[in-house]
Amino acid sequence: MKVSTTSFPSVFETAFGNTENSSKDLLNGLKIKKDDAWYLVGNLAKRGGINPGRVTNASPTEEDYEILFKAALLNTIDKVQQPIALTMGFPFSTYNIYKTAAEQFLSKRHFLIDYDTQTYNTKGSFKKAMFDIEKYEVIPEIVGGIIGLKKTINEPQLDNFIAISFGFGTIEGGMATGDGLIHRTCFSSHGIRYAINNLTRELNQKHYLEMKNEHQVDDAFMKGSIFTNRKRIDLRDMRKGVLTQYYKEVVSPLMRSYFTDLDFETCEKIYLMGGGAHYRELTDAFVEEFRDFLPVEVAPEPEKLMSIGYLYNSLRISDNKPQRSVGLDLGNASSIISTFEEEISHTIHQNPNPNPLTL
Repeated sequence: MKVSTTSFPSVFETAFGNTENSSKDLLNGLKIKKDDAWYLVGNLAKRGGINPGRVTNASPTEEDYEILFKAALLNTIDKVQQPIALTMGFPFSTYNIYKTAAEQFLSKRHFLIDYDTQTYNTKGSFKKAMFDIEKYEVIPEIVGGIIGLKKTINEPQLDNFIAISFGFGTIEGGMATGDGLIHRTCFSSHGIRYAINNLTRELNQKHYLEMKNEHQVDDAFMKGSIFTNRKRIDLRDMRKGVLTQYYKEVVSPLMRSYFTDLDFETCEKIYLMGGGAHYRELTDAFVEEFRDFLPVEVAPEPEKLMSIGYLYNSLRISDNKPQRSVGLDLGNASSIISTFEEEISHTIHQNPNPNPLTL
């Protein structure tokens, strides 16, 4: 069964002026309405906005959450059938705080979305789309990542392993076994944002950053350079320094605090996931620390695994209806939506209290 993933930057800005014919398609031309205001979302906000951003780790009660949620749903309009089954998640640090609010938000069931197709269609207009959410579930982010990992890699006997997810706002970790998650080992702490903020403070001592917000600096951090005051500044050496510091001050102490020698003895591998797993500075530091006793591997397309895991959880709660299943990861850097491209041939056997980790 093939999974299709779509993503856009998790930023938005109030829309002003003419936005017609500014994008090539819906994904790159997201312009939606909330209350009486129009918003540019994702790539359109990055290109057409002045200071696109959002609240990191936003609550479901904040407008940030609703704007990105509706923009993400809009990208499923031609990919799924109504009513849909939807799974979302939160880091452990906010899961217990936001879970009930998210469930109340999703329990509205019907979501009306006003959007503008003139951004990518010369014959476009203002349109409305209605989404009907029949079933939903909110699960911990690391659980979604582990489900996605198991469904993505070709290791049928994969049982005991440690999963570490590097996100923009948080780093998540935990140990999975054939029976499920070992909650004693689960943690949530400072994500890549920690290193980015340190780099920003360093840059501010020597350069004028033109009031760039942390999401804009995050883009520069990924590219390895920043353009400011008509000059391009190479960030690669600084990036290596702050990521090395981040590993020593945050990541390594977490591994020592939450995992025992017995955990490491029974584990087969450490898997790294999340967008931060693309940074060689971090993965090399992991490999160096554990090289003598435990293999470390970057999962395939690590930034997509949470969304894919949410999708398979939606398949479970939808009574095995792939055409109605959606996985939505409203991340702090990028929002990723997963759907199935075709029917699946096998059936998931149900039990009264299914454990999604053992699917």
